[in-house]
Amino acid sequence: MAFYLQPRPRTWDLGLDYHMVKQFEVDVTLDPTTAGPEVILSEDLKEATWGRPDHRWPEGPARFDTDPCMLGREGFTSGRHYWEVEVNGRFWTVGVALESVQRKGRVLFQPNPEIWGLQKYDELCVALTSPSNTLVPLLNGEIGVYLDYEVGQVSFYAVGSRQRIFTFPVASFSGEKVFPYFCVLLSTIKLSPKN
Repeated sequence: MAFYLQPRPRTWDLGLDYHMVKQFEVDVTLDPTTAGPEVILSEDLKEATWGRPDHRWPEGPARFDTDPCMLGREGFTSGRHYWEVEVNGRFWTVGVALESVQRKGRVLFQPNPEIWGLQKYDELCVALTSPSNTLVPLLNGEIGVYLDYEVGQVSFYAVGSRQRIFTFPVASFSGEKVFPYFCVLLSTIKLSPKN
């Protein structure tokens, strides 16, 4: 007798609630080789703050050279993954990005086909949808990020209320590695430890 696995449906509105995605929680740390200028990283690589670091990050092809952005150290080419990040400040971005994301020149405040993220600036919060941003409820505090690589789903959750805030239309990552993505401008982000 043969058993066949049914493929998961390719639909962007799977309705996964907070408790369902929480079971896919992974531990995420920040990658110092990607940290842009004016990013101060904690020793444990779990926190990034906008400011002037004690030392200048060495140049390299992986580094964001203009904006205070960075990637997570862990990248994904398959599976389902979830992590939480506490955000505070005026301008920040949290989401996922392709490994090939543009790292030279301006990245902030514009939709980018290589980034699926939420961005706050002052009293506005938007999803970086293309061709123009989509307004979402204003967020502060902890945000959950859920990635289902095979389905092409990226969703965001307000951890405090356990509510899903936004799901991007189905994406195709084309076999490319996807990384957690963060920007801090007049802000701080802190990755929550895996429970």
